[in-house]
Amino acid sequence: MKKLQLLNLDVTDNVVSPDEFEMTTLQSSATAIFTDFKKHEAQVVERGVSAENTLKLMLKTHVRMKIVVSEDNDFLGIISTNELTEQKILAQVSKSNSRDEVLVDDLMIPKYRLHAFDFDELKNATVNDVLMALNNYKLRHCLVLDKSNHHIRGVISSSDIARKLKLNINLNLENTFSSVSEAAHAA
Repeated sequence: MKKLQLLNLDVTDNVVSPDEFEMTTLQSSATAIFTDFKKHEAQVVERGVSAENTLKLMLKTHVRMKIVVSEDNDFLGIISTNELTEQKILAQVSKSNSRDEVLVDDLMIPKYRLHAFDFDELKNATVNDVLMALNNYKLRHCLVLDKSNHHIRGVISSSDIARKLKLNINLNLENTFSSVSEAAHAA
């Protein structure tokens, strides 16, 4: 057994961050801006959960998008703060639902309306390639598909790209890949 020594921290000033060692640029590998669900657990919500409660939880935890799953954990679509607006919840209430009966399922974007990057292509792309490809779509998130295994491998978010590129933009505003691309190319 090795005897470990404890050190005094009185002259320690900083806490290290991975960002200090991994400088991301437009020419970095696209995998540098990708949240890999093999390394980070996906943010999921079941389709039968209250839309209002989901929004409250997302705002509290600073999450802007969740993957919607069935009771059996099958991928159904996504829900983001864009779909969980007061206006959209009230539109569902006007269809003879009570507010607490409006579910994630009522407002989510179903998988048949979504598109994704192929993980194998992403491995050979740059951050700039991703920004250019998504510039016209006005998205905040894009899923990444592992075609060979038929599963969602991860997600790319505009706020993660902005943070990793250290762009000076307000992350509380609606950030699309277009606004992140503009800021990145202006820097």
